[in-house]
Amino acid sequence: MPSFEDLFLKSKGQPIQYDGQRIQMVDRFRVTTGQEIRVTFESVDSDWRQGVHLSTDGSFEVNGQTIEKAVVLWKDTAPPDVVLKVKSTKGECLVKNVWDVGDGVMHSWHGGAAMVVERSGSVRRYRCNDGKADDDFDDLVFSLHILD
Repeated sequence: MPSFEDLFLKSKGQPIQYDGQRIQMVDRFRVTTGQEIRVTFESVDSDWRQGVHLSTDGSFEVNGQTIEKAVVLWKDTAPPDVVLKVKSTKGECLVKNVWDVGDGVMHSWHGGAAMVVERSGSVRRYRCNDGKADDDFDDLVFSLHILD
């Protein structure tokens, strides 16, 4: 089993091909200021706490609150569907998977971490690996809908 961390270091963080799939550390997509996105948790198959990290150059509005720069939605505490309004001056939103091994620290981008992103119209489905060295991409599965 190759180390995804080593492969991403060699590619300088760019997506790579592995076993016929394009895998990546982070996903970037275009948004317009004020556009809403919906994150839907589908499944988790991990011993560790799993989450979704969203970031932008501006802020997010969720449940009447404004959150600057980044928001983390943990599968065990967030509702199954979360709608967020993105306020970005650059028109970009970044998404990555994160996990907590039980030490209270949010981990990402190391060990076996990688995502397969399946795109279909305005929906992106993420199949994620956390830091354990495997290649099943089922530790966290969620979708992101870019709403009009």
